[in-house]
Amino acid sequence: MALDFVAGCIGGCAGIVAGHPLDTLKVHIQSGRGSALECTRALLRSGSLATAYRGVGAPLGGIAAVNAIVFGAYGHTKRALPNQDSIGTQAVAGGAAGLMQSFACAPVELVKTRQQLAKPADPIPRGAWGGARYVLRTGGLRALFRGLGVTMARDCPAFAIYFASYEAMTRGDASALRVFAAGGSAGALSWLVLYPIDVVKSRLQGDAAGRYAGAWDCAVRSVRTEGWRCLSRGAGAVTLRAFLSNGACFSAVAWTERAWQRMSAGSAVPLPAEPSRYEKPDYQYET
Repeated sequence: MALDFVAGCIGGCAGIVAGHPLDTLKVHIQSGRGSALECTRALLRSGSLATAYRGVGAPLGGIAAVNAIVFGAYGHTKRALPNQDSIGTQAVAGGAAGLMQSFACAPVELVKTRQQLAKPADPIPRGAWGGARYVLRTGGLRALFRGLGVTMARDCPAFAIYFASYEAMTRGDASALRVFAAGGSAGALSWLVLYPIDVVKSRLQGDAAGRYAGAWDCAVRSVRTEGWRCLSRGAGAVTLRAFLSNGACFSAVAWTERAWQRMSAGSAVPLPAEPSRYEKPDYQYET
């Protein structure tokens, strides 16, 4: 469990660093600030890498809590079910992990989204804790957890697809290239299937003015004013971002586990190895 947690934290951080600039672009597109090209130009005009990484502190700061919930719920659920190696069990355990991690993910993503959409004159601080305190001070706990329901609706099925598809693609081959490609493909697939829900979530959480009464009101008003195409706006950016971010995440997890195994093998008293969910004991992870 400790190895899973540490590897998950390192992998999560790697995924965030690799994908955050495209996540910033995604949020701007989803919020109706222009096409992908227009938003890209606007972000590039700032001339600073800090603009692309605005709001990165919130997901990085929350990665420990999120991964503790994800890997804990995933592992406990899988062990409680029969036939732990089946794809169906991976999907159920992934869905449980997604449902539980929504409670930590929703406030983290709300702060991140508000910071990504903030203009220079907006009063929200840039730091993760500063941003969270600002939301609490101006709107209370309810404001910080705005969008929790739609986050659950996105993450429960998304994580089921995520873990099940990754498991299916890496069985029998955990080489470096396969791990990266499978992680990226699993992430891209889970995002594409649930992307319309993510659009609604981003719009709802980015609505600091309180125009929307809830997720359903946000979806109805968005479609009514902009058409159904608004629910797929930015899908290209999120697909690329999901592939790079999740490929980096799973690669970092696999390398962390391999480094741990080397350290354990070289110690005077070998530590008991815990079977990994990402690298099966009989697989060869190639260098």
